[in-house]
Amino acid sequence: MEEEILLREYLYSLRFYILLVSLIFIGSLVLGYMGFMSELFTESFEKIQQLSGGLKDFTQLYPSWIIFVAFFIVIFLNNAFTCFFNIITGPLIGIFPLFSAALNGGLIGWFAQEEGLIVFLAIVPHGIFELPAYLLSVAIGLRLAREVFKRKGERRLKMTLGEGLRVYLILIVPLLIIAALIESALIVATTNF
Repeated sequence: MEEEILLREYLYSLRFYILLVSLIFIGSLVLGYMGFMSELFTESFEKIQQLSGGLKDFTQLYPSWIIFVAFFIVIFLNNAFTCFFNIITGPLIGIFPLFSAALNGGLIGWFAQEEGLIVFLAIVPHGIFELPAYLLSVAIGLRLAREVFKRKGERRLKMTLGEGLRVYLILIVPLLIIAALIESALIVATTNF
């Protein structure tokens, strides 16, 4: 019970950071959808399409459960590392978590502009778990960045980092596991048709 209250208080203390990160993410999403980031993503997307060209062959060589497990591991580790990186780079490079939020929002917006609004429907099943985890990790990174700029006597960087990592383990990681399970299942389901 006490653990739940502490978690709730910590999340409440992040409300400003979560709002800021959400506004940056949504603003970037809109800018990406309006085409302002086309040059940034077009070339990268073409390279990804070339790399994923062999995906269909890969999915036909192995049973669905192996493909599911492989995608789950890759997706989960990628997302877990990204969220962890957002947290730990906050105190080192406070601008990185903000850049990360802007880049990811812009990428989703650009992709929706390129492929149509159906992209949002494809993101919803796993995104309802992944996006809150991601935005929360960016907010924690920003809060840690703020601690760095406090006066030495007021700074509680170690304690704030410990709280952030605890939230990462008890809230963010479980959300990312659920998101990776859903996303992997969707990938396997769509590649088998």
